[in-house]
Amino acid sequence: MDYTYLDKEEYKKYPIVDIKDNNNNLPFFIVKRTQLNQVKHRHAFVQIIYVSKGKCKHVLNDNEFEIFKGDIFIMPPYVPHYFIQEDDVEIYEYEFVPEFLNEKFSQTFYETSFTDFAYLEPFLVIENKIKPRLNLYGAAQREVEDTLREILLEYEDQNEDFELMIKALTLKLLILVLREYNTTLEKSDENYLFAKHKDSLIKAIDFIKENYNQNIYLDEAVKVSLLSKSYFGFLFKHMTHMTFTEYVNNMRINKAIELLKTRPDLKVIEICFEVGYNNVNHFNRIFRNQIGLTPMQVRKNKI
Repeated sequence: MDYTYLDKEEYKKYPIVDIKDNNNNLPFFIVKRTQLNQVKHRHAFVQIIYVSKGKCKHVLNDNEFEIFKGDIFIMPPYVPHYFIQEDDVEIYEYEFVPEFLNEKFSQTFYETSFTDFAYLEPFLVIENKIKPRLNLYGAAQREVEDTLREILLEYEDQNEDFELMIKALTLKLLILVLREYNTTLEKSDENYLFAKHKDSLIKAIDFIKENYNQNIYLDEAVKVSLLSKSYFGFLFKHMTHMTFTEYVNNMRINKAIELLKTRPDLKVIEICFEVGYNNVNHFNRIFRNQIGLTPMQVRKNKI
């Protein structure tokens, strides 16, 4: 397969890693890492990356993506990238030259369905022509992890016909991921996505309920959910019909209304601080925008 069109002049200032640099005289290489490469570099081969534990950040041409356990994607040759290390992360890096697989198969596979979620050039990501990654869970996640472990074991042991076995396992890996990708496309409606990540969203909402009266930020809720920031925002709004900020404000104002009705001893400014605001003018403005009345009007009318 010809990937030379990705070997752009502006990329050539970054070091390129060749499959021969692994000093094994093989057309493939696999390793499980806990210390990630944080220097921008390129590869002269196809690289499959799978996050088997924790999370980290992946930077592709200065575009930063959060990746989590279960995420799998393909890096095509020549495109510069690097990782931002985070604690307790573990990834599989599986590299091979395209010719290692059957040429007819690989041409069909890489030039159609599978590249739909491979990282390619930034303008493709921006134009939403590809999916930046596929997140595996349940049985699909277990099968992919088992297959990667088998490939790693075959590579380390190098028993008789290990190359043929690794080729067979590689085809199995790609087919497993392709099937899961096609299934995801078929079930890509919002209800399916919500059901898939329901537990993560509930954890985030519980976190908001416990901390709404503090200085609470979107990034904190995202961290609790273990989803990417953009994905969390999309799913959160689908579930609550509100943005994160709208949800927090709604919770605070509802609590303020309760206090206005039940605690006549508390001044409005005290209620403002009690429900998480640190500026009474800001509190009054949000309150009126949401309720249509001032806090004092609500207290007086006892609506």
